[in-house]
Amino acid sequence: MGISKSEAASALADIESTTGRGRLLKSYQVGGPILMVWGVVWAAGYTAMGVLPPERWGLAWLVLDAIGIAATIVLSRRARGAAQGGAKAGQGWKTMASVFTILAFIAATFTVFRPTSLDPAMVFPGLVAGLVYSGVGIAYAPRYMWIGASVFAATLIGWFFFQPWLAFWMAAVGGGGLFVGGLWLRKA
Repeated sequence: MGISKSEAASALADIESTTGRGRLLKSYQVGGPILMVWGVVWAAGYTAMGVLPPERWGLAWLVLDAIGIAATIVLSRRARGAAQGGAKAGQGWKTMASVFTILAFIAATFTVFRPTSLDPAMVFPGLVAGLVYSGVGIAYAPRYMWIGASVFAATLIGWFFFQPWLAFWMAAVGGGGLFVGGLWLRKA
């Protein structure tokens, strides 16, 4: 007894669906620890902004970003080494190009709009992070959409209601949100 063409097509569709779901869950498990690292970096950076004079913020963020980038590279390589078949090998340049494009956008926006106070400079990264994570979530991985939307909304709440404590607010909701989001991704 053989199977019909429609049964074979249905079985292949089921296999493809299962494979896609497995890839998505694996990407969540890889992305979770990286998101947690950036949650800690974000929390430390914004806390530094709350306690240090503004002229020292750049150095604090430079050191923290270097740590975050190094940790991301290590975690990414570890995940790539653990992956079977290396199907995604050589794709890291796309991620790096995307990150540099976003950073160039942020720098260009600050250059063109030149904030007259420090508060817009504090909330802009939260809005951009919320936009980027939401976009990735809509296009590829739905959990990122919820993480991004939460960071975006919490950033606006801080802007409108907690400006005297904005740096600490951003440390808690941005850093905490990314960290908790990373835990949620890891448990996928």
